[in-house]
Amino acid sequence: MKNPAGIWINFGIVLIILLSFFTFSENYFPLLNSDMAVNILMTPSFSLPHDIYFWGQDRSGNLIPMVAHWLYMITLCQPVILVSIVHYFILAAGFWALTRFVHTGYGRIVLAMVWFFPPWHFLEFLLILYGIQASCVILALNFLDRSFSTRVQWKCLMWLSLSCFVFILALWVSDMALISILALLLMGGLYFLTAHKDSVKLFSWRSMLVPAFCVLILTIAGYLVLNYAKAVSTPVQSYNSGFLANPSSIISNLNIVLDSVIRVFLFSSESGIESVFAWGLLLIILVLIFSKKGHLKSWPKITSNPWFYFFFFEALLTFIAVLSSGWVAANGAGRRYFTTFFMSAWISLLLWLETLPENKIKKQFRLALLAVVIIGSLSGSFRFYYPEIKPSRIRVISALKSLGNIGIIAEYWNSYMSASPDPVHIKATPHDKDYVRNPELVKEVLEQPILYLVKDGWIDSFPDTIIQFGKTLKKKGKSIHIADSWLNRYEVIR
Repeated sequence: MKNPAGIWINFGIVLIILLSFFTFSENYFPLLNSDMAVNILMTPSFSLPHDIYFWGQDRSGNLIPMVAHWLYMITLCQPVILVSIVHYFILAAGFWALTRFVHTGYGRIVLAMVWFFPPWHFLEFLLILYGIQASCVILALNFLDRSFSTRVQWKCLMWLSLSCFVFILALWVSDMALISILALLLMGGLYFLTAHKDSVKLFSWRSMLVPAFCVLILTIAGYLVLNYAKAVSTPVQSYNSGFLANPSSIISNLNIVLDSVIRVFLFSSESGIESVFAWGLLLIILVLIFSKKGHLKSWPKITSNPWFYFFFFEALLTFIAVLSSGWVAANGAGRRYFTTFFMSAWISLLLWLETLPENKIKKQFRLALLAVVIIGSLSGSFRFYYPEIKPSRIRVISALKSLGNIGIIAEYWNSYMSASPDPVHIKATPHDKDYVRNPELVKEVLEQPILYLVKDGWIDSFPDTIIQFGKTLKKKGKSIHIADSWLNRYEVIR
């Protein structure tokens, strides 16, 4: 008979996932943008190797549109719905894989809140590739742990092979998964050094020969596949020019981070609720540091809880790598790069909390931490429900479907997003002076029977004629306001 408390915990987790889906998934998110919309546009026409990476670059593997495309071919369902489902299925799979390491109901509920309702500054964990990367890494860790837990060799090799495959998948999705592999090697090295001295944890080097050979073969295969993928994709020179930033860029990264943190603590950021979350978390940390019980010194042994050390190393290495990255500096040290650091730090905190002995102080700490997590979750979602419920962006721009088969030229952030309600009948591209991710889509836009220009964020007024992509376009009729944007019809005259 199942534990009733466990049933309620699982029910609460499912409810959290559903609430998150109806708030942040592509079909419901009020702040959907063109970067998110590219996955939707790829879904109906996805093909390899053209779409192996995000349009216009040699990184960010397209796992979501690839899976959504298969479902689209079977169901012909709206691409935005399929992308939303696939996206959250992967996030949910990563979360459930993580529950292998987080054992208590309390830890799982707190983790679900952090994973599916992160604070405002870390929302992009859910919205773009970093949540997918983390999910793939954790699935790989789950399979790896299963391989360690069985003494049947064929089962061990099966789980180990699955782990290697998903690690390759994670590297395809995001190059930052290399940090996770480095953290795993660091944790593994420390574990084996410690276990070698522990008679209970002794291991046989001979028994590791076959698994090691299996890992080596799969590593070589993965390298060849990823090397081929990058070779057939669009190179980004600034991304491939070198990882390490120069000292001034590192200092710039650090200044941006410090300025952002200070703004949060001074209630000067976008979310006052997040400031309350930050102060509450800081207070809890200070209590832990100055506690007479010395909880911070109660580190678990690596032989009893190795995964705590993995997530701790991953958080530390990610933070160092992001601050030292030239690519991060070139992109203004965006908060999105710190989302995996935030998640790894929370996971390690929860794993550490589970190792503490049960007492009154631990119960008080757990209650305080739960309150802080709830406040943090509200900071990322509250504005979408109060003082009014914000409509999904897809619902607003779905008005464009009434215009039929159309092509749209717009500023980048209004371009690909405009086609997301129906990418089969609506074709869109940024204008020729903006970031055109997919040049092949330009031809499809210009071949549509009706062509519109969107002036928002681009031009002050619609000109009588304009040259775009070497074609002269002539204004036709009056401008219209639809889907919260100003559009005017144009026709190609030469």
